[in-house]
Amino acid sequence: MTSKPKSRQFNDQEFHGGDAPLYEGQGYSFKQAQHMATVVYQPAHLNPSAPAGMQGKGRLDGTWIYSEEPDKAEGILASGIELVMDSSLEANGSIGLHQHTHTEELYYLLSGELVITVVEGEEQQTQTLKAGDSHCIHPGQSHFVQAGSTGARFIVVAAKVNN
Repeated sequence: MTSKPKSRQFNDQEFHGGDAPLYEGQGYSFKQAQHMATVVYQPAHLNPSAPAGMQGKGRLDGTWIYSEEPDKAEGILASGIELVMDSSLEANGSIGLHQHTHTEELYYLLSGELVITVVEGEEQQTQTLKAGDSHCIHPGQSHFVQAGSTGARFIVVAAKVNN
């Protein structure tokens, strides 16, 4: 995994619990990578209440490209998009099982492999994604994401859905 300069790299508590800005460059129509915040989530999206093996582990580096999430809203995007993130999940790392209540989330796999389990009610479906594949999670569904033996790099786009 590549990382950003230390001055723009934060752990999740520093970033989400503090006042670290998403972007420190000039303007928002064009953003330079060195001015974007990269957040290290370790463990990646931990969910201690998830079933054993689906709680989340390893390191996820997420570069926040755009955000309209409440704690880090930039006020740039007029659509329902809440975040655009460039994510890298280390080899065999996982994002803990979690539910989406008011957002759809799209994953587009750039490299590596992801094994994704979608849970909706009593039904469960698992698929393996390779580079160029995508995944969409809908409101009311839960998902668990596991990187393959070489890790994975993917783009995440989340959009708020008005129910």
